[in-house]
Amino acid sequence: MTDAFVREQGFYLSSSTRNRFYVRSFLPEHHKPKAIVLIIPGMAEHTGRYKEFARFLVASDYGVYSCDHPGMGKTADSPDKVGVPECSRLWQHMLENIRALYTNIRKNQPEIPVYIFGHSMGSILARHFTALYPVYLQGLILSGSFMLHPFILGASLNLIRIKTLFEGHRKRSKWFNKLFYKNFNRHFKERPTLFEWISSDREAVDAYVKDPYCGINFSNGFFQHLFKGIAQTRRAEKLLTYRKSLPVLILSGQNDPVGAFGKDAVRIHQEFYKQNFQYLYLKIFPGRHELLHEKNKEAVYQYLLEWLENRYALKINKGVVL
Repeated sequence: MTDAFVREQGFYLSSSTRNRFYVRSFLPEHHKPKAIVLIIPGMAEHTGRYKEFARFLVASDYGVYSCDHPGMGKTADSPDKVGVPECSRLWQHMLENIRALYTNIRKNQPEIPVYIFGHSMGSILARHFTALYPVYLQGLILSGSFMLHPFILGASLNLIRIKTLFEGHRKRSKWFNKLFYKNFNRHFKERPTLFEWISSDREAVDAYVKDPYCGINFSNGFFQHLFKGIAQTRRAEKLLTYRKSLPVLILSGQNDPVGAFGKDAVRIHQEFYKQNFQYLYLKIFPGRHELLHEKNKEAVYQYLLEWLENRYALKINKGVVL
């Protein structure tokens, strides 16, 4: 679809926490979309990285909304502020921003189905959001998701708490960030950058490295809130019951070290299965962490579109949301 048929907008919203955050939307120019995909980006990235995928979906009459998290992308205002979010309750603020964006979508398109797509850290936020508001959505897509063993999660949280105590919340921990990225990168033979685990596509990795809003060093406070948020998500999923008829699609790259090379996707699928979800889907693609930026991204795009089209067709034909 050419740019003439895509209405792209960038604007700011405020959530109940009074935090201002940046939103990017892609909509068909001359008619209403048949469904909306709400994209939740991962850490160290921004909404602009989903532009190509969003335009692909608009070509099939879907709308796309996405937001930059606090301390990331245009929500951070400038590259020098990226990685040091000002929020004292960062995870809750990110959840509230997603809710504010969902409310905005519903205000403008009250009868249109909304599917949520969460990538990496965004997939954890998507799971937490769905646990809190299970009736909001018509489908959940988890990309590049992962699971942390309770021992590793606890040890990481204790370590960053000690660093925060001695260095402060706003201190960028180059050592911790390097350790974080190196842990994923060590699985690949050739390592010209710290981000070979992102994709096997050389151009995609180089573009990520050159982007001033990507791959940045985060503050101690960010990591502390991240690990707390992951723990809170696990508790929320245990305490609250999902809508069992909610369709869930889990995507992973078979060479993704973040998701234990597809094993975490299988574990997440098993967890949903044990909770008696009725419509579960699992797909492992060739590729690394960012399937939307892989060499075979066209196949990933097409698979996602077909999944959405099948859900939409069932809704139209049967009058139910699947």
